Amino acid sequence: MSWYFALFGSIAVILVCIYKKINIGLTMITGAVALGLLTGLSPRGFLEVTISGLWNSITIMLIISILLLGVLGHILKATGALGEIILNLNALVTDIRVIAAAMPMLIGMLPVPGGAILSAPLCAEAGTRIKASPVHQAAINNWFRHVLYFMFPLFPSMIIASELSGVNLGRFFLHNLPLTIIGTVFGFFILFKGYTGPKHTENSAFSLHKTVLLIKSILPLLLILILVVFFDIYFPLALTAGITLALVNYLPSAGRIKEILNRARTMILPGIKIKVVLIIAGIMLYKEMLTHTAVISDLTNLVLEMGLPVIFLIAVISFLVGMLTGDNSASVAILFPLFMPLIPAGGVVTSAYFAYLYAGSTAGHIISPAHPCFSLTKEYYAVEIKDYIIKTLPMLAIVMTAGFLITLLFGYH
Repeated sequence: MSWYFALFGSIAVILVCIYKKINIGLTMITGAVALGLLTGLSPRGFLEVTISGLWNSITIMLIISILLLGVLGHILKATGALGEIILNLNALVTDIRVIAAAMPMLIGMLPVPGGAILSAPLCAEAGTRIKASPVHQAAINNWFRHVLYFMFPLFPSMIIASELSGVNLGRFFLHNLPLTIIGTVFGFFILFKGYTGPKHTENSAFSLHKTVLLIKSILPLLLILILVVFFDIYFPLALTAGITLALVNYLPSAGRIKEILNRARTMILPGIKIKVVLIIAGIMLYKEMLTHTAVISDLTNLVLEMGLPVIFLIAVISFLVGMLTGDNSASVAILFPLFMPLIPAGGVVTSAYFAYLYAGSTAGHIISPAHPCFSLTKEYYAVEIKDYIIKTLPMLAIVMTAGFLITLLFGYH
């Protein structure tokens, strides 16, 4: 069977599984099996792909990192650090519009599937006070929940993108930081245009003490970012440092050693989510199957013969795949192996193109009806999906255009 039937057949299987809400790990494994069957892979070939896809340093590193991320998120919630972040920000910020945007952003720092539903009530409360319409509230909640995804190194999909491309997380962060800044600024002015409303007046004067409290509440996350971005520390080690700091943060004044031991006993194991192992296994098996069956090289040759600029392919295909899958990890698993032979080689040029590929996937994922946050937010605010999408499209267009121009600065190919 021709390679393109095998490739698109496997992608079709993945999309069906996603829309049937099958576990993403099982979905990617099913897609890998479908690709192998459609290309006529032998039983021995399946065994070789399984071994090479699962037993390698990248897969092991990803599994450890994603497990540790779950532990970190659980500790931040269990120790009250997440609540402190919101409380301290609330004490420092006077503009209700900023609070409406900041709530989903802060809760969005914990990569919880469907987590937009956690910030929806908070965003609705702030949105009601400025008399924002429900569709505006829905767009605010979903957009600011995910605008950090473009550059935040703690998101699983970026970790996967880093390992698949060989580009370190610090490079992804630096290339896509402008996209998050641009998305935040333009999102604020577009979504809050015409809304002023009351100010938040409680303790509104600037306070160094309150600022210190806010920094303390986000200190574990800051430590991880500093270690990864500026010192290129092995990511599981940086996460371990952040987890350790989270465990000792907000300790009582008495019995600290006992409390640390109690936290270690009661907060670490509940934060370990074994099902993520299946997700990583499925993603890595599909990636390995794409390579083993030579589908990637065939697709690369076809694209090269067409003469289309790589950057245009990235802009269009990454967005579409992200939107169709509704799952950024699955989208990254499909896109990165496919584009790897097409991305120009050359240090910062390579990292810029991969960062834009990730940004396009993320943009499509944000607006996908298959994305749990998108659908849950729509249902919570009871808005029409077309109105909801229309409110979000301007920010996506601005971010994608900015990413396109930034990538061009590093070399057009």
